[in-house]
Amino acid sequence: MRNLKIAAAAVLCVVMLLGLVGPFRLVKKPATSSENFSSEAVEPPEDIWAPYEETVVITTMGEENSGTAFQGDDDYQNNPWYQAYKDRFNIDLHNKWISNDYGTKLNLSIADADIADVFYVDSARLTTLYNAGLIMNLDDVFDRYASDTLKGYWEENKDTWETGCFDGSLYGIPQMSYGIIDQFEYIWIRQDWMQECGFDEPETMDDVIEIATTFAKKYGGYGLAEDQNLDNFFRIALSWGAHPGIWLEQEDGTLGYGSIQPEMKEALAQYAEWYQEGILNQNFTTMDSDKMFQDMINGKCGVIPFAQWFSYNPLPDVISNQGPEAIFYPYEIPTQDGSEIKGSVKFNNGGYVVISNNCKNPEAAMKIVNFFCYMMDNAVEGGEETEFIYSLYDNNYPNIVRGTRVINPMTDYNQYIQIKDAVDRYLAGEEVDISDLGKNVSKFNSCVNWVENQDPNGIGDWLQQGNDRSTYGIAKEYVDNKQYVQDAMWGAQTPTLQSAGSTLNDILIEGFTKIIIGDQPIDYFDTIVEQWLAAGGEQATAEINETYN
Repeated sequence: MRNLKIAAAAVLCVVMLLGLVGPFRLVKKPATSSENFSSEAVEPPEDIWAPYEETVVITTMGEENSGTAFQGDDDYQNNPWYQAYKDRFNIDLHNKWISNDYGTKLNLSIADADIADVFYVDSARLTTLYNAGLIMNLDDVFDRYASDTLKGYWEENKDTWETGCFDGSLYGIPQMSYGIIDQFEYIWIRQDWMQECGFDEPETMDDVIEIATTFAKKYGGYGLAEDQNLDNFFRIALSWGAHPGIWLEQEDGTLGYGSIQPEMKEALAQYAEWYQEGILNQNFTTMDSDKMFQDMINGKCGVIPFAQWFSYNPLPDVISNQGPEAIFYPYEIPTQDGSEIKGSVKFNNGGYVVISNNCKNPEAAMKIVNFFCYMMDNAVEGGEETEFIYSLYDNNYPNIVRGTRVINPMTDYNQYIQIKDAVDRYLAGEEVDISDLGKNVSKFNSCVNWVENQDPNGIGDWLQQGNDRSTYGIAKEYVDNKQYVQDAMWGAQTPTLQSAGSTLNDILIEGFTKIIIGDQPIDYFDTIVEQWLAAGGEQATAEINETYN
């Protein structure tokens, strides 16, 4: 079994190493498939970028994605990604199955020990596969075959890559995410009302509340938006130095849960006062996020604490209903005294690429993984290459290869720099060569579409990265200055959190809601903490300290 694991490791390393260099050609012929699924072992070419002399077939398992807009005759088996593997490497990637319930189907495959050569799993299934001896140790393979780009991801994100290791050896390649620049929270304020009322940028939370209450008095509705899950309360709690939802180092050196710390009690007391004063929506306990958004769309509220994707939903509908002047801009969540705010950053990893011990040509899997890294970070536009890149990234096509992709965590950070520079040059009257933007050209076009036509479909990208006051512009400063607190639970949830996590969250939401609406006094917070600890929180805390401290 040990030999099988080593062989599997070789597979994964090969998959990762074979990044692609040089131009690509668009080829119209369909990708081939094989009823035999897996090839017998084939001697790999010495050059990790070179194709096999004979066709190599490897298998994968995939997940349906409703956001993928297949073009022409494309489908999950025949598409530009799979065709590129065949044209460039002479690799036929064959789908054992594609399911709209990937988790359930994967569990059945694992139970039957009938897994594909290369696919992706979450942390829990990674552990299951490792314990069952079904996947490869990737140490040797990664060392021999991983591309420089992929090795760079590991070097720059060691703490995340360690979560794919057992006993110091790599078994699952972290797929990572598009970056922590996506994670920060903001105060969104409606601009036409702000200008009409003569307000400047808020510097303290008192300024935010003055703006919110003025809006409510002048335009009707209420001051701050909230829903029954208290999502916005947890966002705005940052103003008091609280960091709900993540694990923090305490004064005694142990790790504690941010949602039950004293700072949360302070935030909760103020939130309850705002509710009693009518600043919060009095009906928030019966509102889901859709109903809350509908109030924004109908002009009943002009201030909301929210994440960066507010500009994608519901803001386009706000603009369509209220007009382009009803644009909301993002601001930093201010502290109580105007001091520097710190955001919260959670562990965010899309899964792990694994290779079966039965894979005969693991280096082929590495070529495919490296190909994605190459296209994301190293591909050079020009001529047919530009068209080829568009064919891979348009229509949400990267989701076709969900199981074999590894994402650069600096992707959105680098994208912001590129898009903002291009938009600035466009606004200055300079000519912008969109071929220089590669896969990011659609975001640039969206920004231009908003500027020229005030098309609501362009407002999301404009406020995320094209505007001088954009969410990514604010977040870039957080990242550059390390202006955030990182979750100590940098990896998988411990057993108690996996089994009782939703119950523990419900205890907090239900208890906090009782305090906010006045059914319980603020000191009931201490009772809530006791209930949380008794329901599994104490055991979860012990596990977190044992695992991550």
